[in-house]
Amino acid sequence: MTKLTQIIRTIIRAGTQNADEINKHAIIAVNRFSLVSLLLTAGFGIFFYALTGEWVILAAGLTEAVLLAGVLWLNSRRRHLAASYTYICIINASLVYFSAAFGAIVEVHLAFLLLLGASLLFFRQDKHRGISIGITALTLIICKYNYSYPLIAPILQTSSEQLMLQWVARPGIILLDSLVLWYYKKTNEALYNSLMKRSQELEAANAYKNFFIRVTNHELKGPLNAIHEISQTLLLHDEVEENPTLKPLAEDLYTASSSAMLEVTNVLDMSRIEAGKLHEVDNAPFNIRQYITNLCKVHQYSASRKQVQVITEFQEQLPPVIIGDKAKLTKILGNLLINAIKFTAAKSRVTVKAGIKDKQLYLAVKDQGKGIQPERLRTIFDPFETEQNSLLEGSGLGLFITRHFVALLGGQIAVQSTPGEGTVFTILLPLVTGQKASPAKPDAIAPVNYQDKQVLICEDDQISQLYLAKFLERSGCTTLLADNGAMGISMALQDMPDLVIIDSHMPVMSGKATITHIRQHPRLQHLPVIVISGDAYPGESEELLAAGANEYLVKPVSFKTLNDVIGKYLTSPEYEWQR
Repeated sequence: MTKLTQIIRTIIRAGTQNADEINKHAIIAVNRFSLVSLLLTAGFGIFFYALTGEWVILAAGLTEAVLLAGVLWLNSRRRHLAASYTYICIINASLVYFSAAFGAIVEVHLAFLLLLGASLLFFRQDKHRGISIGITALTLIICKYNYSYPLIAPILQTSSEQLMLQWVARPGIILLDSLVLWYYKKTNEALYNSLMKRSQELEAANAYKNFFIRVTNHELKGPLNAIHEISQTLLLHDEVEENPTLKPLAEDLYTASSSAMLEVTNVLDMSRIEAGKLHEVDNAPFNIRQYITNLCKVHQYSASRKQVQVITEFQEQLPPVIIGDKAKLTKILGNLLINAIKFTAAKSRVTVKAGIKDKQLYLAVKDQGKGIQPERLRTIFDPFETEQNSLLEGSGLGLFITRHFVALLGGQIAVQSTPGEGTVFTILLPLVTGQKASPAKPDAIAPVNYQDKQVLICEDDQISQLYLAKFLERSGCTTLLADNGAMGISMALQDMPDLVIIDSHMPVMSGKATITHIRQHPRLQHLPVIVISGDAYPGESEELLAAGANEYLVKPVSFKTLNDVIGKYLTSPEYEWQR
């Protein structure tokens, strides 16, 4: 039995050597159908000859069996297309012969289903499938015509003999039809399993990619944040402010670090968009004129390098206060401003307009650059597209992310450009006016004096640690420096600081573990804790705030923002205690 099984397996797999997976399935299907048809035809001829004594039936059955063996031979010779067509032609010819000779038309309908399914299984190209189905349809027409208007006198004259033929032939045809259905079921299951495996592989690859992006993002944000802190520290020095040589260098350093941080954040946002996790909208009232004015002042640093002016234009109808997601609007206008400054002509202008159009908030950013060619406008919002298609022009993610945020806020973005005259990006957003906005905060860092305050800095990045300390010491704070959470807890127990600034990722003891320990320790549990993290993934801020952090800031940290947050805790009576 084992040897017979091996022989059958060899016959079925004949000609599959060196064939790809798709063609291999088709070859095996032809071989399997040929072998089953061969056995059924030979058995049918012998069985019916024994019942009727008609040698014509035996001869026809054995002839068809020999021809079907030829199909197996063609496949073994790797003439797969010829083998497929030969099988289709043999079965169609046998239907014409037997329906004419025996007058049994009913089985042709069952055989038609067999041949229709076989045509789809055997051939991969629509052209060959169409030819095969056409041959089968022609066979059906011929059989029906001969049954209605006999051209050939049937061998079996009596209805009892014809009925016997039908009952003998029907199981064989049904078996072959079942084989077609089984093959389709098997093929669909194989495809489903293959798709599931591929889906799992893609999910794993995507998870690894996101993990890599997250780790790389964190590793890059460390040194970039340090550079950003250095540039801010330099700009705060009176000597740099008054020095015509050092001030432009400090401003260039600040601009370059801001641009680099934006590109890193764009890559992170891209992965979050792909994962479907960047969909939260946080609306709040704010003064739109003051907000846009402050944003333009921030970007004036980089514009000054090209002697470019960033100016604002506000319509009178623009309400003083709107309700919207300021963080996402900052991303939108920030990306557009960076592009406009990058591609505008030297000694030109970048104009930011805001107003009302069609009862919606209208925003526009216009540059005076060389413009964008019409064919490029169709793909300008696609990911990894840049104006010069060069890696030197950035990641090409800014406009893709901008469009995503605009859509998230329920708006539309469009671009118009005339070569040689510049480009303008226009945005329409739903307008919701507010009654009052949060008080506008001054751009400059207000002078404060924390002469009697002590701040513990837990940060494993030595440069960030150093420049955070320099900034705090300018306000009169005394600083304690710890390289990890365990060291920080030991120093806190010894010196009882007024505030703790902690990184989320540190050796020995992580930020979360350190915060948990502080909140569980009876002497430290009331310490205000500010987390400064290089991660911006959804979930981490909630996790650390749930662990007991009072604030969560994302690198790069603006010294102004840090100054405001620190002041909230160092000047509040709620956080006063005896050391």
